[in-house]
This record gives sequence, structure tokens and C-alpha cells, in this order.
Amino acid sequence: MKNDKISIAIVSPNFMQTCGLKAILLNFFPVNSIDIFEDFQSYNESAISYNKVFIDSLIYLSNSELCKDKKRIVLLSEKETEHLVHSELTFLNTNLDKQKMVNDLNEIWKQIQSDEPEEEVNRELSDREKEVLELVAKGCTSKEIATMLNISQHTVHAHRKKISEKLGIKSVSALTVYAMMNGIVSY
Repeated sequence: MKNDKISIAIVSPNFMQTCGLKAILLNFFPVNSIDIFEDFQSYNESAISYNKVFIDSLIYLSNSELCKDKKRIVLLSEKETEHLVHSELTFLNTNLDKQKMVNDLNEIWKQIQSDEPEEEVNRELSDREKEVLELVAKGCTSKEIATMLNISQHTVHAHRKKISEKLGIKSVSALTVYAMMNGIVSY
């Protein structure tokens, strides 16, 4: 991670905030990409796994149950007390002077560098996982997939979870796009 460029998502409806933050982050971090999302649904449908997600506090509060990997989240807020309520998250006050912002970004950068590198995992799908993905992309339910492949629903759920982990894709629509782009299913 120390020499790799990182990918960042900014999730905020505030145009000025996203443009300013993007400019600051491009100057501060060795960034591979910064993607901007106006709402959580757009971010959640993204097929990309980000190193850090800078998310507006109001959007986070509305979708906190969907934010599973809290160590990747940086909560954006103008309120000094917000970090006390969400102490498990990294916090960035958007009303800081330049020096304080640089100090906080230095801390975030240290966090990124100290994150444990992911285990080397085989990201290639097995033949069975490709079969399950094809049926998911075709709109089949887990029960239908289990019947078609003569396996239990529990096994289907395990395959779907493994597919999502391997690909870093959460939503069915993004999995469908992946399947189409990789020749697993055609329409």
C-alpha cells in the first residue's frame, strides 16, 4: 500500500464541498482516482472498492446500516461535536483552517498506510460461481438458483457472498453489468 496510488469516493450533494475536497485530496494524496457521488445509492451501486470514502454526515446518518466497512469511512461535517457521536469513524471537519486540515489529512494518510494489506486472494470465479452469477444476472432468485443447480439455498447464499467478496461488487445491478462485460451472460 505504501507505494500504491489510492482510490477515493466522495459522497455529498454539496457541489462546492465535493469540488474543493477533490482539489485538496488530489494535491495531498497519491490518488489513482477520485469519484464523486451525489447520493448514497449511486455510490452503493458502484462496482469499485475504494480505499477511503469521504461521506457527508447527513447521508451517512441516513444509510449507516449499509456502511459495513467503517474503517474506510471519513465523515464530513461542519459540526465539531459530530466525531463524539460517531467515534468509530474518522472525522473531517469541513470548516477548518488550512493548518488544521493538513494535520487531519496527515492523520488520515497514516491510517491508509497502516491498514493491513489484504490477503492475497484468488479473485477468479470458479465454474460454479460463474453459473450462480449467470443466474443472478438473469434475475433468478436464490430459491430458483438452488432448484436449477440442485444445491441448497444456503449454498447459493454462500456462493453469492463469495462472488461479492471476490469482485468487490455489492449490488445485483452491478453484478449483472460485470457478468455482461465479462461474457458470463449475454443479452
